[in-house]
Amino acid sequence: MSIIEQALEKGRGERRQRPQTRRSVDTDRSIDADRGASLEAGKRIIGKAVAVDRDQCRQKRVLLDGTDDRDAPAIAAYRMLRTRLLQRLRTNQWTTIAVTSAGPNDGKTLTAINLALSMAREKSRDVVLLDLDMRNPSVCRTLGVDPPRELRTCLELGDHLRDPFFTIGNENLFIAGSVTPTEHASELLASRHFDAMLSAVREGVVNPIVLMDLPPVLLTDDALVVAPKIDAVLVVASEGMTGRADLAKALHLLAEFPIAGMVLNRATESTPGYDYAYSAGPADGPGGPPR
Repeated sequence: MSIIEQALEKGRGERRQRPQTRRSVDTDRSIDADRGASLEAGKRIIGKAVAVDRDQCRQKRVLLDGTDDRDAPAIAAYRMLRTRLLQRLRTNQWTTIAVTSAGPNDGKTLTAINLALSMAREKSRDVVLLDLDMRNPSVCRTLGVDPPRELRTCLELGDHLRDPFFTIGNENLFIAGSVTPTEHASELLASRHFDAMLSAVREGVVNPIVLMDLPPVLLTDDALVVAPKIDAVLVVASEGMTGRADLAKALHLLAEFPIAGMVLNRATESTPGYDYAYSAGPADGPGGPPR
């Protein structure tokens, strides 16, 4: 049994034993023109619309459009990942998923962005993407946007926790991130201000799925600080880039937390003609050059 298979089997066993403490997910609830009407007045998050750098997104392989023929193979791969992950969310009543990797350059940020876009296209729920890799914030940089207010600043001051959110054309996708790094990321993520941010998200959007881009596990303790506060972790690896020993060490550090799945970038086992690929078996996910 491979390292990935062992990790997933361990995660399944832990989920069977772990009591369900999260609120149940109403998977049939639709998001329509009356979005947010049921939310308590004053708590609703309204993302400021910002324009992305479409040329840069094309260069970075961000899948902004769901119908571009040039991106059809990659979009199909992310749909597969989306469907597999949504099935696990519904089965386990999960709402908060961290995206991380063993080391740098495994493609976790691009995976988090494209997965959020793919989930938002389904339009059955609100999707929130938080850039919590605050030592090296990359979501806004990848999209080519300046956030209305930096997430880092909100966590430092503990106020205006609904202000950093913006949208990029998807009415049910809310993004928050930073453009300037901080060396105090783990302290911010361990603070009551971060807990308040998660509460604001749960109260401010409709039936949310929250994706969090976290730093690599082996570079900092940030992922381990956040993991106890969320439902599960999605681990990104890159074939030919992620060392077997590094992956094993990262999975060992994450062993006490549920693993939502493994995404394999640069998979050699691919469908003919696909620029992106997903590996066979329980760890399948989109491939392609990491970003």
